[in-house]
Order: sequence, then structure tokens, then C-alpha cells
Amino acid sequence: MKSAQLACLAVFAMAASATAGEIEPGPADSIVESVTDPAIRDLLEEVLERNPEIAALAARMTAAGHRATAVRKLPDPTAEVTAFVLPPETRVGPQRFAARLTQRLPGGGKRGISEKAEDFERQALVAEIQVLRLRLVNQARRLLAELGYLDEARRVIAHDHTILEHYEELARARYASGVGLQMDAIQLQAEMSRLETRQTEIAGRRAGVVAEINHLRDRPGAPVEIEMPAASQAVDLDWNELHRLALVSRPELAVDQARIERSAVLTDLAGKDRSPDFSVGLSYAYVDRRTDVDVPQNGQDVLGISGGITIPLWKTGNDAKVEAAAQMQLAERASRRSTITSIQRQLEDLRGRIPEIARRLALLEDVLPIQSEQALASAESAYAAGRVDALALLDAERLLLDVRLTAARSRSDLAIALIDLEGAVAAPLVPTPGGER
Repeated sequence: MKSAQLACLAVFAMAASATAGEIEPGPADSIVESVTDPAIRDLLEEVLERNPEIAALAARMTAAGHRATAVRKLPDPTAEVTAFVLPPETRVGPQRFAARLTQRLPGGGKRGISEKAEDFERQALVAEIQVLRLRLVNQARRLLAELGYLDEARRVIAHDHTILEHYEELARARYASGVGLQMDAIQLQAEMSRLETRQTEIAGRRAGVVAEINHLRDRPGAPVEIEMPAASQAVDLDWNELHRLALVSRPELAVDQARIERSAVLTDLAGKDRSPDFSVGLSYAYVDRRTDVDVPQNGQDVLGISGGITIPLWKTGNDAKVEAAAQMQLAERASRRSTITSIQRQLEDLRGRIPEIARRLALLEDVLPIQSEQALASAESAYAAGRVDALALLDAERLLLDVRLTAARSRSDLAIALIDLEGAVAAPLVPTPGGER
């Protein structure tokens, strides 16, 4: 309950800080500021500054602010002029034309309530901008982490290709000396061709990732030579604190809270339709002088003041408006509960996923590399001595390559999971030694 109250207060603080139509700093900015690499930080800032989705939503936010100002003013008055083709005769002369000016006055405080509804709509859009900015920053960071994996995989494969070139030379030398088979060199050449194909595939995937990054920052065709540092181990995390932080920091909850407040105001406004509206008017009639007889007040014009009131007669229609507004309020409250459930599910998923990736990475970095390197060294010695053929050497080489590539993949997966966690709590991670895992 306390977290929900804090989240509610965060809504209005965020909305009040953006009264000038400018985008105020939010969770995305905190995450960007926590990035230590200047090049990555500059790219993320470029995403926040240039992304057209943010610009479009900011324009909608500004438009909502103008609508709040517009609904507060009185409706425009109505002016009417009547020229009499057949002037009516009166005691003081014929009426030639008449003019009327009428002003409608909405009753029951409807203008103020409408302004408040538009203001809550603007607050929801302010929070939606923060949701979008946070999503785009997380998406850009995930893409950079994927780019880091692809570049690391490219280096690992290139290194393995160099090793195979050495083995191929060894196979050729053994064949030339009459102690080896030509098939050994052919098998090694086929393996090198397979690695070259994988390099081509990686290059294609990298181009796609770069295109996505450039789409986010609205710079098509720009080169991206940045790598997100790969995570080597998971930090100790206080998951209870992360749950609490998410329920305070996630801007989606601010959106939901503003929508709930708006629906409550619209419910009140629908009830006000049962209240009458008023109108005041000023009328003037031009009266020509009589020429047939002289009478008192001959040709005197007419000036009048009028007033009116609407009669809320159709009760069924008004009741339907109130019920529709009340149902929308229930829908917004249900949406907020769904958001909270989604946040908790996301955190629980990461709570299980991050330690599992970390355990797999520890095995890939601490145990399997040593074993696979020893197996390759043993196979290389045995091949040089003529005790095994090239297939045994290739098996050992493939095992080491798979270990190195899987380790690179796991480091990237861990980095992406930690990025997702920062997005889930809408704040940079603050590791706590000995925290609950």
C-alpha cells in the first residue's frame, strides 16, 4: 500500500515538472547517466534526442496542454441579424431589422471539470513519454549487447580459422612426406569454408542490428562501432528491494494512475450533464418612424435583455453517460492491477533467469575452456605423431570453438538480462553484497 501511494505521488510530481511542454528527466536518463562508456552514453542520448516516436508523443502532450486551456474558456457567443422583407408594423413604426447576441454559460462547474480531465490526460501523456524513452533506451542497449556478441563471435571464428590454416599446412606437409592422407587437408579446407560461411552469416546479422540501432536514433546508414561490455558475472541483488523499487519507479504505473484520476473526473462531468446550462442575450430592433401619423415615441428602437436555461429532460441518456464513465473508471483500475501483475511476473522471470545464466557462464569460463584446450592440445600432438586422423583433430577443434562461442553468447545473455532488470525496475542497478538471490 505504501508503494502504491509513493507511485501515486510520483505521477503528479512527474506531470507537474513538465508544465512548459518540455520533456523532463526520467528513469531513462538515470540509466543513461549510469553508463560509464562515453561512446555508449552518447549513442543512448542521441536515441532520446532524435527518436521520432518520442517527438510525436511530445507533440501530443503539448496538444493536450492546449486543449486544457481551450476547454476552460466560455463558448463563443452567437450573433444573429434579421432583416425584415415585410417589416412588421408596430404602434411606433415598422421594424426594419433586428440583432441578437447570445452567450451560453455552462452550469455546474463543467468548464473547470473539463479542464481538469484534459490536464490528467496530459499527465498520462507525460508518463507515456517516460515509458517510451525507457523502452527505447533498453532496446538500444540490448541491441548493443547483441552487437558485442556478434563482434566477439567474429573474432573467435577468425582465430579458429587461423588455427585451421596451421593444421592444413601441417596436413599438407605430412602428405608431402608420405605419412599423411590428402583427405586430411581436404577435410580441414571444408571446415575453413564452413567457418567463412558463418562469418558471412554473422556479418548479415550485424548489419541488421546496426540498422535497428540507426532506426532508433533516426540516422539511417550511420556506422556503429560500439560494443556493450559483456557481463562476466551476476551481481548479488536484493530482490525484495527491487520489487519495491519497481512499484515506485515504473512510469507505466504513473500512466495508469493519471488515467484513473481522469476517468473519475469524467464520471463527475457526466453527472454534471444533469445540471442545466444557462444563457444570456442582448437584442436590438431598429424601428423606422411612422409617416402617416405622429405618435408618442415615434420610431423608437427596441433594446432587450434575455436569459435562458436548459432543461435536462432526457434522464435515460444522462444516466447512460454516467454509467459509461463509471465503467471506464473500473477499466482503468483493472488496467493498473494488470500492470502491477506484469511487473511482478517480469521480475520473477528475471529472478530465475539471471542466476541460471550466471551458473552456465561460470562453467563455460572456468571449467570447460581448460578441458577443451587440453583436449585440442592432446589431439594436435597425436595428429602430429600420426596416431589419429584429421577427424579427431577437427572434433577437438570444434569442441573448443563451441565452448568459446557459447561463453560469448552467455556473457551477452547475462548483459541483456541485467539490462532487462534495469528496465523492469526503471532504475540503474545498485548491487548489495550478500543480497537475496
